[in-house]
Amino acid sequence: MADELLKAGLYIDDIYLLRIVDPKIAIERNELRDKCNEYVEKLQSFKILATDFVKTASNYSLDVEKEKIRAISAQNLLKTIFKQRQIQQQSFQSKIQERTLDLDRLKVEYQYLQRIESEQLEIINNYLQTQ
Repeated sequence: MADELLKAGLYIDDIYLLRIVDPKIAIERNELRDKCNEYVEKLQSFKILATDFVKTASNYSLDVEKEKIRAISAQNLLKTIFKQRQIQQQSFQSKIQERTLDLDRLKVEYQYLQRIESEQLEIINNYLQTQ
């Protein structure tokens, strides 16, 4: 009788139920379905991890860009300060040169006035001595 059921495409499983599908194939199908479900769960878990990774990487890239902009701003500020210091130094150098020239001019003028004073004193002394 089992042979006649097999010829008709009917099978009897371990608990003596009549089946249309071979019990071995049904077990393999169930195992395959379980493995597929497990694969889908792992794939969903991977998708969540990948999404979290992308968000984290995106956040880090934004932080890096902010720091990069901040560093460039600081670098530009330092360059500006350096240029201002150079301009200030040149200004001080020109003032020093002006003052040096003024000092030299005043020294010459002072020497000239001292000479005039000494000449005048000599004239006064000569005048007083002749009187």
